[in-house]
Amino acid sequence: MKINKSYKYINLLLRFVIGAIAVYFIYTRIEEDFLIHFYKIEPNKINLFILGIVLLLMILNWGIEAVKWRYTIRSVIDISVLKAFKLIFSGITLGFLTPNRIGEIPARALLLNKGNVIEITLKTIVASFSQLLITLLFGVLGFCLTFKNFSYISNPIVWVMILSLGLLLLLMVYFRTSKLESIFNRFTFIKKNELFRGLLGFSIIDLLYILLLSLLRYIIFSIQYYLVLKAFGVYLSDISSIFLIPVCFMVASFIPTILISEIGIRGSVALFVFGTVSNMDIQIILASMVLWLINIALPTLLGLFNLKELKLIKQA
Repeated sequence: MKINKSYKYINLLLRFVIGAIAVYFIYTRIEEDFLIHFYKIEPNKINLFILGIVLLLMILNWGIEAVKWRYTIRSVIDISVLKAFKLIFSGITLGFLTPNRIGEIPARALLLNKGNVIEITLKTIVASFSQLLITLLFGVLGFCLTFKNFSYISNPIVWVMILSLGLLLLLMVYFRTSKLESIFNRFTFIKKNELFRGLLGFSIIDLLYILLLSLLRYIIFSIQYYLVLKAFGVYLSDISSIFLIPVCFMVASFIPTILISEIGIRGSVALFVFGTVSNMDIQIILASMVLWLINIALPTLLGLFNLKELKLIKQA
């Protein structure tokens, strides 16, 4: 009985520490990055109604991710969309403390508290990889339509070719995930322990469906970005300037970040991209920060309420 209580209190303490760190860093980012710029503009010029729509779209954004994740892991464990939604939020909380929030992927598997963590993690990687593919696909398309805006970039055609080749290679890997399992199984230890079994079981239809859900999610957070820019008075008036949004997502996705620097890097990338069509620097930076607060910081805080599912220390 005493041992059971010890494990319970240790897990409670660890969950409290994780939550406290997450809250602390969100608070410092708001205080040091957001407010310092917010004070430079007139609050009455911000369209709060549009920001309310962006907030509602956040639920749809992560809701689609919940549907996608549930579908991806269904062969291992069947969970409800609501439970997937809750665990994704808690996964964001845990991943928030890792570089590029990569910890979100294994965190979801850990939160399920099942024995097949590796298999669930690998299937989750496939789902996340599909989102990366969509980001790169539209990023390349966006850069093809807007490279004239970046006159200071030398040899833009070469960059388009490199990015397109990278996209093609990644698509080939994505649609042949089951082949990766046989490649890894050349190593006796991996084959014996079936470490990459999670890459099996995906048909072409499955992979296309997962890709479609990633596309739907991408459309949602692209609309969010457009609306949040509009809320701060930054107008993207034509198709060419609208396609800067995919470019911004692509650049931000491939820049290594850590917790302390993420919001600052997102603001810098936004200024680098949208600064080519607007001189409203402060508004551009604030828009990117608000989108981060809505899509990442808020789910991180909401995820704290479901950390009871996490058992970092298990009984021997």
